[in-house]
Amino acid sequence: MPPVTTTAVLFDLDDTLFDHWGCTRVALGALQASHAAFGAWPFEAFESAHRQLLEALHLEVLAGRLTVDDARLLRFRRLLEQAGVDASEALARAAASEYRERYVEAWRPVSGALELLRALHGRVALGVVTNNVAGEQRMKIDACGFGPLLDAVVISEEAGVAKPDPRIFELALATLGRAPEAAVMVGDAWGTDIAGARAASIRPVWFNRFGAVSPDPSVQEITSLAPVDAASALILGAERVDAVAKPSESRSRNPQSPIPNPQSR
Repeated sequence: MPPVTTTAVLFDLDDTLFDHWGCTRVALGALQASHAAFGAWPFEAFESAHRQLLEALHLEVLAGRLTVDDARLLRFRRLLEQAGVDASEALARAAASEYRERYVEAWRPVSGALELLRALHGRVALGVVTNNVAGEQRMKIDACGFGPLLDAVVISEEAGVAKPDPRIFELALATLGRAPEAAVMVGDAWGTDIAGARAASIRPVWFNRFGAVSPDPSVQEITSLAPVDAASALILGAERVDAVAKPSESRSRNPQSPIPNPQSR
């Protein structure tokens, strides 16, 4: 296969550039230390229950049926109920507030993300395509120092369309002035990032950070954004190197993976 000439790279934000998984674990650990009901749960079970509620209620936020704050309050009321607590609004609000504070305090890039953007900046056009409310995503981008390195930021709330709809990818490419065949989409979520990129005729690269089994081994994947030279080589279409996973390799799922099914988010 001849090398691909890549002039634009699109990235997902959460758990591709921004370490949502790591920040969430920090915040949940703090809650377990301060709330006896949460502390009685094994951490992995607590994290799993939280993730399931977060994902379900996030869809309600994207659909405009709940605000971010209302969804967070409802999430922690339901978590307290699952923990066997008859949760008052005040108790749920206190837990939600503490979680939010600890989560924001922990905001950080995925390891290697900032360095990778710096290495690619000026060589290709760079964009972020993300599903969420605009204010939250822009704060994450600013907190991590990504802003000056990005040529386009396309957020579902502002775009009026969400991944995997190909229109959100087309909007990003139109902003960058690039064609689909010259673009790459890097993302961790198979159902939104990979399927969406394919629907938009963009070459996908799956960021398989937690070693899940690939639904389609023909899709190139990468397990780390570092070292930068290795990540850049694969993303830009060069031959694979040691830090890059070969699609034919099989992996056992990491038990701490936040993606029990790589086709869901």
